[in-house]
Amino acid sequence: MLRVEMLRVINLDITSLSYHPQHLNPQPLNLFNTSPTSRSMLHRIIVILAFFSAATLSAQSVAEMEVQLQQATANDQRWELTYRLSKNWLITDTKRAAAYAKQSLQLATTLNDKRREAESAWISADIAERQVRPAEALALYEQTYRAATTAALPDMQLQAGEKLQTLSAKQGNFKAAYDWSRQRTALLQEKSRLYAEEQRKKYEAAQAALEAQKKRENGLGMALLAVLGIILTVLYYLRQRANRRTRGEMAEKNAMIEEKRRRSEQLLLNILPPAVAAELTVRNKVAARRYEHATVMFIDFVGFTKTAERLQPEELVAELDYCFSRFDDLIGRNRIEKIKTVGDAYICASGLSDRNERPSDMIKAALQIQDFLKKFKEKRLEEGRPFFEARIGIHFGPVVAGVVGTKKFAYDIWGDTVNTAARLEEACEPGRINVSGTTRDVVLDEFQWEYRGKVAAKNKGEMEMYYLV
Repeated sequence: MLRVEMLRVINLDITSLSYHPQHLNPQPLNLFNTSPTSRSMLHRIIVILAFFSAATLSAQSVAEMEVQLQQATANDQRWELTYRLSKNWLITDTKRAAAYAKQSLQLATTLNDKRREAESAWISADIAERQVRPAEALALYEQTYRAATTAALPDMQLQAGEKLQTLSAKQGNFKAAYDWSRQRTALLQEKSRLYAEEQRKKYEAAQAALEAQKKRENGLGMALLAVLGIILTVLYYLRQRANRRTRGEMAEKNAMIEEKRRRSEQLLLNILPPAVAAELTVRNKVAARRYEHATVMFIDFVGFTKTAERLQPEELVAELDYCFSRFDDLIGRNRIEKIKTVGDAYICASGLSDRNERPSDMIKAALQIQDFLKKFKEKRLEEGRPFFEARIGIHFGPVVAGVVGTKKFAYDIWGDTVNTAARLEEACEPGRINVSGTTRDVVLDEFQWEYRGKVAAKNKGEMEMYYLV
C-alpha cells in the first residue's frame, strides 16, 4: 500500500513547493511556460524525500502526539500538536491531515497569531490542492498570503503568490493569474532592492573599516619604532625566563612519563603474573614454561542460558561482573592466578611460581566461592530474582604456561591437566566441588571427602572422583 501511495503522490500535479533563490533576479513571467522537465524532476525529488521522511515517523510517535493533544488545554500547545500531526499525516492520509490542519487553522485564528495562521492556512491549502478542491485551495492560499503579509513573511508571500498564480491559470482565470504574477514580481523586486541595499551598506562599512585599519596601521608603524628599543632590552630577560620555564616543563613532562609508565606496568600486572610481566617488559616476549605442580580450577554456571533469557543484557553483564569480581578477590587472597573467563566459565590456576605448589589454597578458594554463591542464591530467592549456581572441577598436575601472539596477548595454560579439570567440572553437580583422585591424594588429610567411585569422563575414560564435604 505504501508503494502504491508513493507512486500516486509522485504523479500529483504540483507545480512548485518552495521559493527559489533565482527569483532574486525577476524575469518576465510566462504563465504558459512551466519548464516541464526541470520542474517535474525537482517535484519528484522533493516528494520522494517527503515520503521517506513521513515513513520514518513511527506509529507510536504519532499516537503519542494524539494523546498529548487530548490532554492539552492551552491553545498554543494544541496548535503546535495539530499542526505537527497535519504535517505527519500529509503524505499517507490526506483526510486525517485535513482534519488536523483545519483544527490548527481555527486555533491560530483564535490566538490571533498571523504567523501560525499563515502556516496552518498554507498546509490546509496544500491538502485541498492534493484532494482536487481548487476553489477551497485558492481561498486558503489567499488567506495564507494575507496572513504572511501581516506577519512580514516575504518568503511565504512569494510561495502563496506563486500557488495563486498557478491555480488561477489552471482554472482559466488568466486575469487573476496575471495580477498575482505582477504582485509576485513586485515582491521579488522589493526583495532584490532590499538585498542590494544591504550589500551596499556592507560594502560601505567594509570600506570604512579598511580606511580605519590603514590609519591604525600607520600609527602602529610609528609606535613599533618607538617600542623597538624596549623590546630589544626585554629580549634577554624573556629568554632567560623561557629557559627556566623550559626546564620546569621538562621536569613536569618527565614526571608525567614516569606516572604513565607506572600505570602501564600496573595494567600489565593486572593481566599477567609479575614474573611474566617483567620478562615481557625486558625481552618483549615470553618463553613458555612447564610447571610440574600446578592446580587448575574450572568454574561454570549451571543453566546460564535460561537465566540469561530472563535478564536484560545490561543486568546479565552486571551480575557476571559482580560474581567474577568476587571470585577475583577470593582467589587473590589465596595466591592464585586468574587465567581467563570464557562466557560464563571462570578458569584459574596455582603453582605457576616457586611457591603455592600444593592444591590446598585452590580447594580453600573453591569452598569460599561456593559459600559466596550459596548466600547469593538465598538473597536472590528472597528478592524473587534469578540467581547463579556453579559446578567446580579441580585437578592437580603439570601444565605449560605462556603468552601467545603479538596483539591483544593473554597469559594462558595448556596440557592434559587443564582438560581433566574441565571434565571434572562437567561431571559435577550444581553447588558442589568435584576433585580428581590425584588431587585428593596430595591433600588427603586436610579436608573431608565423599568418594564418588569411578565416573566416566569425555575422552578420559573412567576416573576416580571425590566431592568436598
